[in-house]
Amino acid sequence: MSLDKFINKQPLGKENIYQILVIPNITRQRELSKDSYVLVMSNVIKELNKKRKDLFFHMPMPSHCKEFDFPNVKQYIFTTPTFPNSMRSHYDFYFWKTILDARDMEIDLVFSHLPEQTTNVMNNMINLYSQDVPVIGYSHWIENKENNPSMKVSFYHYNITGMLLMKACGFNTQTQIDDTLAEAGNYYNERVIEKLKGIMRPVYLGFEDNKIRKEVSTTTFPYIVFNHRTHNYRGWDKFLQIIKKLRDKRKDFKIWLTMADSTTSKTKLKSYFDDLSFIDFGGLPDRQDYLDKLHRCVAGFHGGNRWAMSSQDGLGQGVPYVYQIGSETKELFGDLNTGFNTVDETVKHFDELLSIKKFRHAQAKLALKHCKKVHSWKNRVDGFETMINEGLDIIKKDIMGETKSRDKLLKFIKDNKKVTIGQIRNYMGWGKSIAFRKYRNLIRSLPHYYTTMDDKKEHYIYNK
Repeated sequence: MSLDKFINKQPLGKENIYQILVIPNITRQRELSKDSYVLVMSNVIKELNKKRKDLFFHMPMPSHCKEFDFPNVKQYIFTTPTFPNSMRSHYDFYFWKTILDARDMEIDLVFSHLPEQTTNVMNNMINLYSQDVPVIGYSHWIENKENNPSMKVSFYHYNITGMLLMKACGFNTQTQIDDTLAEAGNYYNERVIEKLKGIMRPVYLGFEDNKIRKEVSTTTFPYIVFNHRTHNYRGWDKFLQIIKKLRDKRKDFKIWLTMADSTTSKTKLKSYFDDLSFIDFGGLPDRQDYLDKLHRCVAGFHGGNRWAMSSQDGLGQGVPYVYQIGSETKELFGDLNTGFNTVDETVKHFDELLSIKKFRHAQAKLALKHCKKVHSWKNRVDGFETMINEGLDIIKKDIMGETKSRDKLLKFIKDNKKVTIGQIRNYMGWGKSIAFRKYRNLIRSLPHYYTTMDDKKEHYIYNK
């Protein structure tokens, strides 16, 4: 009997599970709980799990990460360099060959947070195991001229070629997209630029709902926090000029640098200050301790027009930021009255926040209100879910037509009720080069058949 009349007639049941392979981008191995990639994906998965039960994530990690201890996550431990530049260039073929092995697991969607490595992974998926699956991504960093002015040796073109493989790639600001496209025009033709325009989109990041303070702190320390990397794209040099001028006016405050290495930063700082005793170096290994200390800071600083999760950290703790006015910082800081264009304006804002408690309290309340209304992850996860759905919609259309092999496969699953991909391949006599995706989607589209996870291993089920 032909089974074609059933195909696409049944909605996908709740039991069907879609397998998502995540390519990581980890720059803080020694402090995984504060790594931006870990913070993003742990919150994305947590919020998605509140909305749906059909996604399972396969996540390579340099060590076990407690933030990914979800029932629908499987971690794969592998060794990767700790230095960010080396991490981006390192590709362990033998590790990826194992994790991509389609004889053990079929992937439905690749979610790349490292565009530089996307081409390598997809090349191996297709050429080793015939897994031609959709790719989506998120760009935490692109090595363009702004971030790497010398550009003598750069991963810039690896970023671009990786994104060109994607259905969609999220960025944290439209400004970053516009700058990237403008620079790409120096190297690529209009056809490529237009393709990139269709791929790149702003997908704003969020802040954990359960870590947003209920009230602002009424007892603050005279700390101005710079909780970003000490690079110029975060306004580091401008910040030092501002603090130098503020120190000429008053000395009753301290600076907290949460991401500055005291050894490498001191040379630069000494060119501005004779005495560094007012500077508090280093973050805290525990995220909650870091947020507790942040909660009591008088103010924070945000330079440049780039989105920053670190600034969201402060807003969620009720910390008013003195921020550089730009086309997208309004989205980040809302109605705060502490935007600046000049050094003098910045000094004035910090001076008022340190001296006038009512002003500081009012700005802190505005910061907290904006974070609750705009930045919570329960709102921000929608952009990530949209990309995932767009990728999965592609594979759902790719279904095997009527063949003898198809009927043989379905009878095998029906007779055994529960089988793995390895058992299917052995029974059918299929090696690693046989593409399985059309059969996989067929199974999901029929009544009483579905895919599910048992002990973090995928099974094909028949259950009438």
